[in-house]
Amino acid sequence: MKTTSSPKRNWLSWALLVVSFTVACWFLSQWQFDRQAEVVAKNNLIEANYNEESKELIEVLRPDDSWRDTFEFRSVSVKGEYLPDQSYLVRNRPLNAYPGFLQLVAFRTNEGSVIWVERGWLPTGSSSDTPDDVPQVNEEVRTLQLRLRPSEPDLDRTAPEGQLSSLYLAEISSTLGGDVYIQAYGRLISESPSLPTGQQIPKPILSEGNHLSYALQWILFGLMAIGAVLWTLSQERRRKAGLPPRKLRILNRDKDAEIEDKLLD
Repeated sequence: MKTTSSPKRNWLSWALLVVSFTVACWFLSQWQFDRQAEVVAKNNLIEANYNEESKELIEVLRPDDSWRDTFEFRSVSVKGEYLPDQSYLVRNRPLNAYPGFLQLVAFRTNEGSVIWVERGWLPTGSSSDTPDDVPQVNEEVRTLQLRLRPSEPDLDRTAPEGQLSSLYLAEISSTLGGDVYIQAYGRLISESPSLPTGQQIPKPILSEGNHLSYALQWILFGLMAIGAVLWTLSQERRRKAGLPPRKLRILNRDKDAEIEDKLLD
C-alpha cells in the first residue's frame, strides 16, 4: 500500500529548511560585518602610525619585547652603523607586477643592539637569480628613519647563498652577538648621510574590500528565501479559493510592451 506524505508535513519540512537557511545567512552576514570592522580598524591603525611622530627605536620597541600589531608601520629613528658583511637579498618580492628582491642589511645601534633594515626593492636583473646592481653599504655612523614591520614565518625553503626565501629573522640572527631584534625589522624611510638604495616600498593601499557588499548580499538572500515561502503560501491560498495564480510582474513583459507601444502611438 503506497503512502503519501501529508501537505502539513511537507510545509513543515520546507519551513524548517527556510528557517535554517535564513539563520545561516544571518550569521554569514554578521561574519562579513565583523571582517569589515577588522579591516577598518587595521586601516585606521596603519593611517595613525604613518602620521605618528617618529620616536627613538628603544622607546617604542626593545629587543626582548614581543611584537604587537600596534607597532605596524610605526616610525622610529636609530643611530649606529651598518654591518656590511651581514647583508642578504630576499627572493620573490614582486612590485607593480615586476619580479624582484628586497635588500636586507644588519644595523648595529649605538646602544649595542642589532636591527635588520630593509633598504628597498631591487628589480630582477639579466640573470633571474640576482639583481644587476646591489647598493653597497659601509660602516660610517649614520642616523636612520625606519618603519617597523614584523618578522615573517619560516617558509622552510632553500635559497642560494646570500639570499633568503622569507624575512624570517631568527635564523639569520643566530650568528650575531648581543641583543638582536628578531621579532621586527625596519623598512628604511631615509638615512643621513645617505647611500644609494633600492626603490622604496609604497604605503599600502587602504581598502575596506567587499565585506560590506557580501554582508548585504547574505541578508538579501535570507529575505528572498522568506519571500519565496510567503509567495508560495499566497499562491496556495488562491488555488484553494479557486482563483487563478498571481503572475509575477516580470512575466508580463509582452503585455507591458503592448501598452507602451499604444502610449507611444
